[in-house]
Amino acid sequence: NDAVYVPRGIRIGRTYEDFLNFIKDNEISYWMEMDTLIGEVGGKVIMTWNFNFCNFMLGFLLESKAASYVAGAFKQIKEKLDEGGFSFGSIAPVILTDNGGEFSNADAIECNLYGVKETSLFFCRPMKASDKPHIEKSHTLFRDICPKGTNFNDFTQEDVNLIFSHINSVSRKLFNGKTPYEIFEFTYGEKITSLF
Repeated sequence: NDAVYVPRGIRIGRTYEDFLNFIKDNEISYWMEMDTLIGEVGGKVIMTWNFNFCNFMLGFLLESKAASYVAGAFKQIKEKLDEGGFSFGSIAPVILTDNGGEFSNADAIECNLYGVKETSLFFCRPMKASDKPHIEKSHTLFRDICPKGTNFNDFTQEDVNLIFSHINSVSRKLFNGKTPYEIFEFTYGEKITSLF
């Protein structure tokens, strides 16, 4: 559960090459990139999600980088969406992440609350941050607020929400002055955006 890297067996059928083939074969043009921001080593971390079509980014405060905390966060998020009448898979049908051991519990990420697969998880090539450029770029905005080495141990989820609210409210030249929040809300509606 505390593996440093995703075990090889979990990566079978979920490699970056599999990802490229999957999005091509299914004509998918958008996906969610996922990562983890480290505060003080051994302390709290922030799991980040970035929707590549609009750079809308979410952050979830976790007690540690253990796979059990990632799985627990996914369960809570899926429960919240389910209560609101939404399925996680309809918002994030494809997830691309790195090989960090915290993402080892593929079933917790890919399956809905009833154990049915709703999302396809894929892993980047080792040491290739360029495979998920959108989230890496968005992390630079986070680091403008919380430089590397910032300790997250005193953060609350409300603090994290406020930070990402600021990041999502920055207008982007790429989107003709629109913000990631505006584009995500336009795409998915106000209700789902506020659930996040």
